[in-house]
Amino acid sequence: MLVAFSLAPATADETGGVTDAVAAAVRVVRESGLPCETNAMFTNVEGD
Repeated sequence: MLVAFSLAPATADETGGVTDAVAAAVRVVRESGLPCETNAMFTNVEGD
């Protein structure tokens, strides 16, 4: 199975940035141990 997702946080930090929220989501995916790839538009995850 191949899943691709894009993250658009509903809230931002005090400067209007969403970098921390996106980085946290990508960290969860990478720590899952599943094969993944992050590109300009999506994070692609492969699994059974």
